[in-house]
Amino acid sequence: MALVSGTPAFQQVAADIRNQISSGSLPAGAQLPSMAQLKELYSVSSTVVRDALAELRREGLVVGQQGKGVFVRDRAAPGVASNDDDEIIGRLDALAEAVRQLDARLARLEQADAPVRTPRS
Repeated sequence: MALVSGTPAFQQVAADIRNQISSGSLPAGAQLPSMAQLKELYSVSSTVVRDALAELRREGLVVGQQGKGVFVRDRAAPGVASNDDDEIIGRLDALAEAVRQLDARLARLEQADAPVRTPRS
């Protein structure tokens, strides 16, 4: 793939890998080429490859496994949450409830500590 000017290189590399994933050329569970192979394939630096993979991770398209490599994430059907998603949503809901309780408690404490104003004579 020849990179074009105007768009950051890492975005071009990420777009190419993203297209391979969406087309099925890189199916769920497939291992991506190594950093060295990606550098050579795209004629870019390690930083460009690292940034491209970070973008794909943020998008949830790939997942890194320590010491094994980077793999295409097995994604649930659109609109269907996976078990991991359900767990994360549950934790976020619990966290939001804890914040609401703390906010209410803080409001009560602030109200109790507010100075009492008496009318001047």
